[in-house]
This record gives sequence, C-alpha cells and structure tokens, in this order.
Amino acid sequence: MTYTIKDVGDVSYNNEIKTLTDEEKQVIVDEWNAELEKVPAKKLAQIRKIRNQKLAETDYLATSDNTMSEDMKNFRKTMRDIPQDYITESKHDELLARETDETKANFGKLTHSIWSKP
Repeated sequence: MTYTIKDVGDVSYNNEIKTLTDEEKQVIVDEWNAELEKVPAKKLAQIRKIRNQKLAETDYLATSDNTMSEDMKNFRKTMRDIPQDYITESKHDELLARETDETKANFGKLTHSIWSKP
C-alpha cells in the first residue's frame, strides 16, 4: 500500500475547515509513506525481541551439566532459524498474531505454535 494525495482530505483547524493545496497534501503523503516503510523493520524488531526472550528463558538448559531433551533442542533450533525461515511480511504477521477473542484464556497472547515451549 502506498498513499497518494487523493487519500488526503481537508483538515479542521480552530473549528475551521482548511482545503489543502496539492503541495501540502504531498508533504502529508510523504510522511505517511515514510512511516509505512518502517513497518517491516518494526515487526522484525518485535520478533527478534520475542525470540531472544524465549531463548534466554531456556539458556539454563544449555549448560554443560544439563542434558537437554530433543524437544528442547528442536525448540531452540527453531528459534534460531526464525530469521531464515520467516522472511516475508505476511510470515512476520503470522508470528506476531495474537488471540483477539476476549472470552478465551489466552486473549492477547501470541497464537503461532512456534512460540510454545515443549
């Protein structure tokens, strides 16, 4: 999606409607489109933060005096492989999806199975 000047309407300022020139609209469009370009990087940063948290939560299992289960080894490998396995923005959206049904116990929680620890 990219914004154009057709997406910008008149503005209300001090209870008055002001009709913007095409140049003024273009300034707004440029700002909106610049923000849109940041979205994928913001999603990646969120995913990286969640992934790093999940790995940190299981780091104690990776010490030399522990025998890690195969399930946990696979979970940690899956966490490390996220950057190469989930490369499109739609895949990022899948990873960041949260439960929206307020009646469910996991309301607001991440829903992708990849985040579930064994």
